[in-house]
Amino acid sequence: MAVKKWVMRAILIVGIASGLAACGGGGGTAPAGSTVTIQGTVPGSVFVAVDNDTNTEVVRATASGTPKTFSMTIPTGKKYRFYLMENESAGSGARVYPYFVGATNIFNMSDNVMGQTINLGTVAPDFTTGNASSTSSPMTHAGVTGMGASAAMPASLSSAMYAMDNLAGTWHYNVLSSSGTMSWSHGSLAVDNAGIGTMTGVVRNGASMPNLDNIPYTMSQGGMLHSSDDNTFQGVMSKDMSLFMATFTDNTGGYSMMIAQKRGGSFASTDMNGTWQFHRMTAASDNLTSGWAYGSMTISAGSGLIGSITTSNGSSAEIGRTFTFSMDGSGVMTESGDASFNGAMSAGKDMIVSTDNGANGPEMWILVRSGASFTMADMAGDWMMNGLIAGNAGSRDWMNGQSVMTAAGQMTLPQMMGHGGAMSMAQSTLSMNSGGAVTMTGMSSGMGGMMGSTVTQTYHATMSPSKTLLVSTYSDGTGGHRLTVQLK
Repeated sequence: MAVKKWVMRAILIVGIASGLAACGGGGGTAPAGSTVTIQGTVPGSVFVAVDNDTNTEVVRATASGTPKTFSMTIPTGKKYRFYLMENESAGSGARVYPYFVGATNIFNMSDNVMGQTINLGTVAPDFTTGNASSTSSPMTHAGVTGMGASAAMPASLSSAMYAMDNLAGTWHYNVLSSSGTMSWSHGSLAVDNAGIGTMTGVVRNGASMPNLDNIPYTMSQGGMLHSSDDNTFQGVMSKDMSLFMATFTDNTGGYSMMIAQKRGGSFASTDMNGTWQFHRMTAASDNLTSGWAYGSMTISAGSGLIGSITTSNGSSAEIGRTFTFSMDGSGVMTESGDASFNGAMSAGKDMIVSTDNGANGPEMWILVRSGASFTMADMAGDWMMNGLIAGNAGSRDWMNGQSVMTAAGQMTLPQMMGHGGAMSMAQSTLSMNSGGAVTMTGMSSGMGGMMGSTVTQTYHATMSPSKTLLVSTYSDGTGGHRLTVQLK
């Protein structure tokens, strides 16, 4: 009889304990099959759930459809961190945005939330903070609580993300400013492991300028660059970490775009040989003297020749124009007879960026090597865009944001910003030939101030052989000419 009572008490204790566990709370063990569904829409790519306690990836949900929607089912009774990830192909250079609600990125999914569907609404990156946020908070659901923040990163993501070490080194930069003191400038930027930069050899419109010391840079896990000394500075690094571009307003009120290329390796003059597709922007006092050009240039034995050109003013007078280039062992280029010309070749030797005095004002040239083969599928992905607008006084600006493209050529431009705030940009349809030349075949209504027919008629872009860079020029029809560079 005593044994029987003992057994009954043991059964009762176990039953009570099981009942308490089923009630949930905290991060305890969930009943078998207890799950919660997380869903939402994203600009593109995937949403990742990470177990906060083990710092391991639990599930990766790929978004699809229009708009791109993801859905994942995860066990309850655990603490999670979430990440928006873009361009998640193998290797480095994926853009990773930790998901935050306010200052919280650890979310406890107690057993009380089991069986629910949590719709986050639109999840999108914040390019200022480098984090992701959503239009709806998971903490509005009973059973979900915030548990503070963690900077930890699982190995499955950390191997692909950007780090401050990628910025350390020496960079050659070129800048074009379309307002304020309209100008070109170039120089050398050295950045140490703490993100402190020093600019030397600074030349602006032909005049030597003082060195600039102690420039503080930060970089997010998604490759977004900022400087605490300048809240207008918005930059992004390329997938191979050899280039970064940025837009900012300089101390003369000049809307500016900067392209910096990392130095290293060795270069020879023969690396210039070949056929190049170029885009050029001239920043002058109005819409008629400002303008763009694109065309082809061949370089052989240091001699450059423009073989074809299309300009915003319709002139073809520069066909046959010649240049005499020199390039030193670090890839920095000069031109005989034009002391204003300064350029640099990319580490991959498939791009040249330069600035100079043009006939009508300061210019920036971007040359991309010809010869690669392309398909429309190469356009698909999430791209970061920086651009510069020259022309009439009311049109000048810098621009930056995101471009999302499909293999069918549909391009949307969410979160585009100018110096005055958000810029509305219409969805457009692009077409690319096998040589990497891109044209615009259509634009939806609501062009954000742009005239659709002017944009579609003038838009021209070229993709780089690496298929991770796209440079374009076009007129917006409202007094501005635009140069944009997109990095995947």
